[in-house]
Amino acid sequence: MHVPSGAGSRRAAKALSTALSILFLAACSGAPDEDMYAIANGVDAEVGGIEVRSLLIVSAAESEPGRLLGTLFNRSQEAVEVSLSDADDKVAVVVEGNTNHGFDTNPAILDSVGDIPGSRVTVTISAGAETEELQVPVLDGTLEAYRPYLPSVPPSR
Repeated sequence: MHVPSGAGSRRAAKALSTALSILFLAACSGAPDEDMYAIANGVDAEVGGIEVRSLLIVSAAESEPGRLLGTLFNRSQEAVEVSLSDADDKVAVVVEGNTNHGFDTNPAILDSVGDIPGSRVTVTISAGAETEELQVPVLDGTLEAYRPYLPSVPPSR
């Protein structure tokens, strides 16, 4: 059977396109046992039964106040006290049982951040008897979504 060259080229192109689409979709699907996670700017951890999600600090500059953002989830029945500290400040919150504590609606401010926006600072999180050090990103108001969370600095007198 003789197929005109135009029709054959179209069929070949369509077959190639279909094959590439199948390969692309297969590559995107990942392995069935692959860990899936949400992509966010902050860091995640689990400390003393508390799930720490998307923890970050918003600050205008090095040595300026920094506001914690992220959420603490307590899946247990009991309230848990959680402390978060950097090199010179400490914030403590109580997360009631079966609830979460969002820093977007419950402001927690560190008096000064030890590094510039764009860097990571060490934050120690303690919950119950467990403690973990995290490298937490510091962001500024460059991204519009974080501008409302920049801590205001009182004017100098």
